[in-house]
Amino acid sequence: MNLNKIIKLKNLRDQKLDMRKNKEEYIFYNKNGNVFIGLATIMVFLLIIMSIIFLNVSNDSNQINNDAIDSNSFNYMIQDYNRNIPVLGKDIMGKIANDTIHNYVPCSDSPNTIKKRLQEKLDEKNEEIGNNNNIMMESEVLSVYNGNNPYHVNIKTHIHGKKGNLEYDEVIESVVKIEGLKDPLPFLMCKNKPNLSENGTKIIYHDSLEAYFIENNLLNPYAYNNASSPLIIKKCPYDPYEHHGDGHTLKNCIDNGYYHESADGACYLCRLEGKGVCNHYGLETFIVPNKVNELNFRSISSSDHVIFNDHYPGENLGFYKNGSIYEILFLDDSHRAKYGVEHLSYI
Repeated sequence: MNLNKIIKLKNLRDQKLDMRKNKEEYIFYNKNGNVFIGLATIMVFLLIIMSIIFLNVSNDSNQINNDAIDSNSFNYMIQDYNRNIPVLGKDIMGKIANDTIHNYVPCSDSPNTIKKRLQEKLDEKNEEIGNNNNIMMESEVLSVYNGNNPYHVNIKTHIHGKKGNLEYDEVIESVVKIEGLKDPLPFLMCKNKPNLSENGTKIIYHDSLEAYFIENNLLNPYAYNNASSPLIIKKCPYDPYEHHGDGHTLKNCIDNGYYHESADGACYLCRLEGKGVCNHYGLETFIVPNKVNELNFRSISSSDHVIFNDHYPGENLGFYKNGSIYEILFLDDSHRAKYGVEHLSYI
């Protein structure tokens, strides 16, 4: 009996121990489970935070890249726009010159005419840029004028561009280089007998210049029958000009149809208006008489501004001889000194 009680007590004790052990294990695993759940929750939260940060950084990076692309595109568009102004200006001046040559009608107020036509071209360009590039462009041609260089025409333009936060606002000065443009002045000065012709590089006057001489009661008009002069503006490379008296330099200059700087000659804007001289620092070239076989006569000096305005005489200068035939100019003392040919009768 006592033995049975002892066994029962032992079993009861073991059961209690098992229950306590199970309870402790339950508590242990429950605590660990809560810890794991908490850690997992924290990790998920951290992953979410990191993802958000990554997305924000990625979006910021993309925005920076997009802003950089937009900025580069905007800046390139502005630079291209600015570079295009002298191109448009030269094209407009070339068309005006062609019109005056074909119609023998001078351009009235050439700076203002160029300004208006350029403004029209820029307005069209502004609309095109707005439609194709979503950039608001505004421009105003402020002035077209001569500078210190007679081979340049200057254009001043106010330009404003805007795209989003990007903005450009400047007044720029562009330079149109007139080399390569046609000289309309001879056609306009001989408009009363428009019998001139050109071959792409040279003007042949036929009897037009002779008629001009007769009309203006100038010395020896027949000396300039079938005379010629350059058609295209080209800057003379022989500088200083006194070197024209060296060797065959003067002949090379005339054969190539070069122009020279001149305080007395007309600038290109005034040539478009049919003015033989003007108050601006301008250009002069030679009007070359037909070849002759003698050097015993005089006529008006062969600089174009002298023929078309000043009308003073020059002495016969045979600058090249082939057999018995001379290529000649008529030059006054000041032009002989300017080009270094005072000592020449022929070369």
